[in-house]
Formats: sequence, structure tokens, C-alpha cells
Amino acid sequence: MRERVRRPLADPIPVDRPIQRTPLHLGSVLADTEGMAGGTVKQGTSPLGQAHEEVRAAARVRSPAGLRVTATLLADALALAAVSVLVSRVAVDFQTVPGLGRLFSAFPTAAHEDVLTLVALIPWWLFVLYAFGLYREPSRSIGGSSLDDALKGLTALTAGSWGALVLAVLVRGAHAPVATLVVFWVAAAVAVPAARWAVRKTVWSRPQFTERTLIIGAGEVGHMLAAKIARHPEYRLRLVGFLDDGEPRGHGPGPVVPVVGSLHDLHRVIAEQDVTRVIVAFSKARHPQFLNVVRTCADMNVTVNIVPRLFEVVSSRAGVDDIEGIPLLDVGHVELSRFNMLVKRVFDLVVAGFITLLVSPVLIVISVLIKLDSPGPVFFRQERMGRDGRTFHIFKFRSMKVGAERLRNELEALNEYSGPMFKIKKDPRLTRVGPWLRKWSLDELPQLLNVLRGEMSLVGPRPLWIEEAKQCTGWTQKRLNIMPGITGLWQVLGRSDIPFDEMVKLDYMYVTKWSLSWDVKLLLETIPAVLEKRGAY
Repeated sequence: MRERVRRPLADPIPVDRPIQRTPLHLGSVLADTEGMAGGTVKQGTSPLGQAHEEVRAAARVRSPAGLRVTATLLADALALAAVSVLVSRVAVDFQTVPGLGRLFSAFPTAAHEDVLTLVALIPWWLFVLYAFGLYREPSRSIGGSSLDDALKGLTALTAGSWGALVLAVLVRGAHAPVATLVVFWVAAAVAVPAARWAVRKTVWSRPQFTERTLIIGAGEVGHMLAAKIARHPEYRLRLVGFLDDGEPRGHGPGPVVPVVGSLHDLHRVIAEQDVTRVIVAFSKARHPQFLNVVRTCADMNVTVNIVPRLFEVVSSRAGVDDIEGIPLLDVGHVELSRFNMLVKRVFDLVVAGFITLLVSPVLIVISVLIKLDSPGPVFFRQERMGRDGRTFHIFKFRSMKVGAERLRNELEALNEYSGPMFKIKKDPRLTRVGPWLRKWSLDELPQLLNVLRGEMSLVGPRPLWIEEAKQCTGWTQKRLNIMPGITGLWQVLGRSDIPFDEMVKLDYMYVTKWSLSWDVKLLLETIPAVLEKRGAY
């Protein structure tokens, strides 16, 4: 058995604040941690117990998760207070609107005491949000999800508001402030998610809210994870380094992250580097060592994430079952039945038709700009691979000069995309208006016509060029079981920044995990992805 070599602690990636060092007898604490696999931990008044308490106390003070919950709680309270104060005026004004006045005339509007009652009920609303898990997610999730919060918040506020409405009617009868509570419900459903979004964009960007992260396992998966974290500053994870007992691989195209020690150094690295999150990513460590990692992190109040085996087929929507305490991940593939496809098609027709009517003035303006900018047609048509291998012609606004496809071979050396796809950030074939169309994804709008014609879906796998689609063989052909989409996982997670192999895996995951609710979520998530111009070129 080879001897383990302890590596010296390398310099971490620079941070915005000094590293806090906790005075501990590290040798004793490490020895005790290694003995945790046996299930005996001595604490209390001993120096060892005091050391553990010091670590816990320091972790509680510095925890970005706790700060996120506090900031979110304050944002909710301020939003609810503002809504409570303003709602009475809005409810009164409704009675002056034709049509709405008749609707609300039967109900009493807000009196001064009703507004005070709403303000006094703010703890109730906060409790309802807590009961629906809205204060657990900011501490557990990576970066948070404003869309998930908005959907959960709408459900929570609906339950709380209508519960209060029923109680008010039972207590006060005809004098219950029905109009006030209805307006409060609508306003709070908008104000609370807006306040949370503002907190994420402002307060959470401060250094105190950044989680110092340690990855255990410096292999291929660990470096892939580091590269993804580096591409997404909104995750608010600052990589400290890797821990690994084996020989680490090179960082490749990802960021240069140091190996700061072996698994024996876990306690020391957490304490010295102020680590608040540990991600276990396929280290060569044995099972007892993994248990020690999790127990040590739990003892030091550090969040632990574990990359599951077969993560390529385990989506974020996977369910968890158990057999007498043993958790089982439910990978369950979706049956793409005719009924499911009918539901998806009806959804596409209704939503695509509405969006087409809504953006029709924009389509006209863009068409005029393209005609004035350069000679040639307004639309660009190209053959793509569709469902079940059938080909179709995709519609896009023309963003390149006429004959641009013939120049592809000459520009092959400038290709900046890995795999069979062809992408150049500053493509010389673009027209003057072309970069603007691509940056804001406006060139994709004519694909609504493909959706209405039944050749594409609003959400689905990426519509690949014929030669690109031929590279997808074996299990990757599963992506052809469903119509390609204007948007999808690849669009939301980074578009052109996502390598071809990873994009195909995302398409496979989408097809095997499809649900209508997921389509709705991906459509909503496309809006911030487009506004932030992720991977758009």
C-alpha cells in the first residue's frame, strides 16, 4: 500500500477579505475527526469539545448562507410592509374604475385599522413563506433561483392571503375587508419576488455573501465542475482549491485551481481557508474516508454537496425514495406518449401564437433594418434535422452577408467552438446589424413560424445542422424523439459557451425528463438568459 504524501497548502485564489484563522489544537481535533467513523466523539468541557464549539461558532458568524437568509427575510418584510401601506389606496381607486367599481362596490374597502392589521400580520406572512421552504432555499441552493422563489412565493402568498380572507369573513362577516385582501394578494405576489430579485442583484453581490468552496477530487469531474463554477459568477462560489489523495490531472481549459492538500488535511484547510462549502466530486478515497469528510463538515457547520455517480443521467428534478434508510435516486425516464406530445403541441400553438402577435411590430422593424443594412433577403433559411430524423428548413433573420456559407471552409481555422459546430465570436461575415441581432437573440424570432408549422417546438433540443446531427450516434439519437426547440437547457445554461458533447447530454436529459411544467420553467428562464447575453455571439 503506497504511502500518502501530504502536500503543502498552496496559496488560495485571492479573495476580497483576509482569511480568518481559528486558534485550534489541530492535531487533536484531526485525530478526533478521524475517529468519528467509529461513532465516538468526546465533547463537553474538554479542550476538544471547546475547540469544536469554537469552530461551530465561527462558522455560524461567517456563514454566507445565514447572511443570505437574513437579507432575504428583511427584503420580504420590507416588501410586505410597503404593500400593506399602499394597498388601501389602490383598493379605494378600484371603485372609481368602470366595471371594476361595480365588482368591488359590494365589498368594504380598507379602513385605517385594516391597514394596521395587515402590518401587524407581517409575521404571519413571513411564517407562511417559511412553511413553504422559502427561507431554506437561500441557504441551501447555489446562487439561488429567483424563478423558483417566484413560483413558490406565489403559492405561499396565495395560501396565506386566502386563508386570511376566509378567517376575516368568518370573524367579521359582511364587514370583512375582501377588496383589501384581494388587492394585497395580487400586489404581494409581485412585490415579494421583486424584492428578492433586487436583493440577489445588489446585496448578495457583496464579498460577505460569497461562499469559499473546496472541491474534493482533482480528477476530470472535479476540473469540469471548477470550469463551470468559473463561468458562472452568479453562483457566488469562490474556489479555494482541491483536496485529493491521488495524482491530480491538469486543469485543461478550466481555471488554474491549486491542490491544497490531501483528505487528511480537510479539517486544517476548512479552518485556515474559511471554507463554507465542500463539494465531493469523485475522489479516489475509500468509503470510510467519505464518511469522515461528511461528518467533519457537519461538525464544522460546512455545507456539503456530493456529485452522484451516473450524474450524466440524473437530472436536478430526480426524486428520492428510500428502503429502510437507504436513499434511492429515481432516474425514471418519461414515456413520450402521443398524449404527452399532443399536450406539448397544444401548448406550443397557444403560446407561440400569442407571442407572435405580441412581437409582430418588432418583426416588422427588424425586417426594415435588415433590408436597409445590406442587400439580400430578410430571412435566412437552412436545412436542419428535426424529429425522427426528418429534415426541415429553419427560419432566422439574416445576420450575415449573402453567400456567407460558402466562406465557411476558408474560416475553419478561426472556429472557436469545440466539436462539429462552427462559431466565431467576431465573425467577419456578419452584417452591421448582425451582431446586435445575435447578442439579443432577435435573429431567432422567425422560428416562431417553424413552431406554428409544426416543425419545431418552443422548448426542445437544439436544432442541429444536418452535418452536425450526423455526429450524434447511439444513445444521443434519443434527442430526435422530440421536436427541436427555439430554447432549451442549452440556451438557458450558456448557449455557445457549452461544448458540443455537453450540449448533446443536456438534450438527452431534456427528452428523458420532459414535463410541461419544465417547459414553462425553461421558457421563463430564457428571459434572463437572453437579457444577460449568456454565450450569445
